[in-house]
Amino acid sequence: MEIVYVYQRKRREFGKQTQFRDRLGETAVSIIPDPTYIKNYVERNPCFAEVQSVPEKSEHEVNTESIVLCNRGILHVQGGWPKDVDSTDVEHTIRYKKKIEKDEEYIKSVQIMGNTMEHCIKQNNAIDIYEEYFVDTPDAATVDPPNAKSLNVYRDPNKIKRAASYVSWYPDDGHKIAVAYSQLEFQKTPANMSFDSYIWDVENPNVPDQTLTPSSPLVCIKYNPKDPHILVGGSYNGLLSYWDTRK
Repeated sequence: MEIVYVYQRKRREFGKQTQFRDRLGETAVSIIPDPTYIKNYVERNPCFAEVQSVPEKSEHEVNTESIVLCNRGILHVQGGWPKDVDSTDVEHTIRYKKKIEKDEEYIKSVQIMGNTMEHCIKQNNAIDIYEEYFVDTPDAATVDPPNAKSLNVYRDPNKIKRAASYVSWYPDDGHKIAVAYSQLEFQKTPANMSFDSYIWDVENPNVPDQTLTPSSPLVCIKYNPKDPHILVGGSYNGLLSYWDTRK
């Protein structure tokens, strides 16, 4: 079934007919500037202005942590009373106490507990907790604080002084020390610097006991713990040097 509805309207109800044509421009309103208003303003050059037609707004949402509260109470009631005894009634409790005190089991229990308590009291009275012991003991001797002093100074015999990068003690009796000398700062090795390292006698700090001449300055040196005549050293250029002091 087709449903049709026809809208009917008269021409005059549509308004005046629009007619388009070319015509010259016309000035509807002309407002001449008033020079007195210039005093109310300050000229600014350059001038930047930003206009936002919509007001700026921000939205924040905060959800605090929920706290669960729980109310709890404690009711303390004097215990040890039978159900048929009202603990709030003073006369009732007094009569019950007199009844219990006449019981033979109660008397035996009090006697046993009394003996135990008497033993504890006598034991406590026999010990003087405020007694001072070791009154005549002399005070401990004052100990001097630890200190150290220099016995010998072993100086690098070369003109260009170098840092002692490693020290190794003679493993048998410690009467000698092997010292490796080198300059560990990168590219700061002075010209004509000696590559020698030395073995010093502990009793003679003036002259080295033996001289070790590697191809590159030694960074570390170590005695062989099983053979004290053998030493091995690591050079700055990565080489390992091996010495036998008997040769």
